[in-house]
Amino acid sequence: MTRLIRRLFRRFGNGTSGSVSVEAVFVVPMMMLGLFGFYAFWDVYRTQNMVQKASYAVADMLSREMIPATLPLIDGLEDTLEFLIQREARIRVTSVRRVSDGPTGTTGLDVLWSYSPGNVMLPLTDQTLIQIEPDIPMMAVGSNMVIFEVVVPYTAMTDMLEIDTLNEVVSMRPRFLPTLCLQGTIC
Repeated sequence: MTRLIRRLFRRFGNGTSGSVSVEAVFVVPMMMLGLFGFYAFWDVYRTQNMVQKASYAVADMLSREMIPATLPLIDGLEDTLEFLIQREARIRVTSVRRVSDGPTGTTGLDVLWSYSPGNVMLPLTDQTLIQIEPDIPMMAVGSNMVIFEVVVPYTAMTDMLEIDTLNEVVSMRPRFLPTLCLQGTIC
């Protein structure tokens, strides 16, 4: 009897029929999970890259203005950005000036003007400038900077990624003017 059981176990151990099916049951779900995960991460990376490139392009358009900016111009920049990224976006444009030397951070910075089309983002003030402090480069006293903020809602393909917005902040100096003013404001 034990000889029969040993022979059956040996035959089962040496047999290879059906092994491909059993391996496929274990391997195919893992491969699909990996493929889907890589695609989800790639989609976030691709979208962030697209938002970043479009943000720099539109901010560069604004920095090349040779007359004071107007509200319709900034509204049009938002439309241009949305066209480039093929998604809804919110923007806020803020002009800041370094008025005094001091420690790093927002000390010594004055907000000249801040505008968001449709007021979907609250305008920045001297007190709320700390929200974007890490994105403001060092500036010499008397210099000006235009800060172009972009917020794009994003729906991840899977719950593995807890991303609901893509943010980009671009700081640029006006190219042809000492200060980019907003029409109707004093700079």
